[in-house]
Amino acid sequence: MALLAWVAITFVGAKVLLPGERTLDEIVTEGIAWQIVLAGAILVGVILWRRWRDIGFRAPEPGTLKLLWLPMLMVLLQFSWALLFGLPATTVILLVLLNTFFVGFSEETMFRGLLYRAVRGHVRIWPAILLVSAAFGSVHVLNGFITGEFAGAAMQATMAACSGLLLMAIFLRTGSLWVAIIYHALWDAATFLLSLGASAHNTGAETAATTGGLATFILPLVMVLPNLLYALWLLRHVHREVPPGDQMPG
Repeated sequence: MALLAWVAITFVGAKVLLPGERTLDEIVTEGIAWQIVLAGAILVGVILWRRWRDIGFRAPEPGTLKLLWLPMLMVLLQFSWALLFGLPATTVILLVLLNTFFVGFSEETMFRGLLYRAVRGHVRIWPAILLVSAAFGSVHVLNGFITGEFAGAAMQATMAACSGLLLMAIFLRTGSLWVAIIYHALWDAATFLLSLGASAHNTGAETAATTGGLATFILPLVMVLPNLLYALWLLRHVHREVPPGDQMPG
């Protein structure tokens, strides 16, 4: 039920607040994405109401942050590329950072937090990891109803499923949902800033749109592959041990 409510608020809310078709770049740069804020707030309300005390909102296990060296390197690579293209105005950067934090908080709380706990209570760890990652990827197809670009939404869903596996690995290995939230926000922010920079760098509306599309979809798809392989490496022994993020509440 929480997932259905989250989907309704996030995607139906976007259509209500943002009538017509909008690109994702426009959504994160034109103002606060209030539907994302509301979805996250509802999840917090549910957690407090049900008194779920171990969703993962805690500090990471000592020594585990060093595991983020490769994922952070990929984020820095995207930020560096965005700098080469040129950054947008300061207000736009702030909106991107703020909205991507809201997205990271809302999506991580829903998927690596609530949904993983619910699924994990019924199946072994690997099926839970794969089911949650697949669900995370699948909901991104719904972006097609907002943007009108279902081919792009399908590609984004594929990238999200791959990124979801890494985010799951980060959560399980660090034991902290906050680490996954912050990394999710940084990855999204870097991706949007790169897309905006690539679009602004090119002259001509058609060229800019094409290059922006490549930066938004093709480039992250290529860049997510190292993270996907690294996620599989991080998760290679999870069925033999109890990683910090899989310590279920008693």
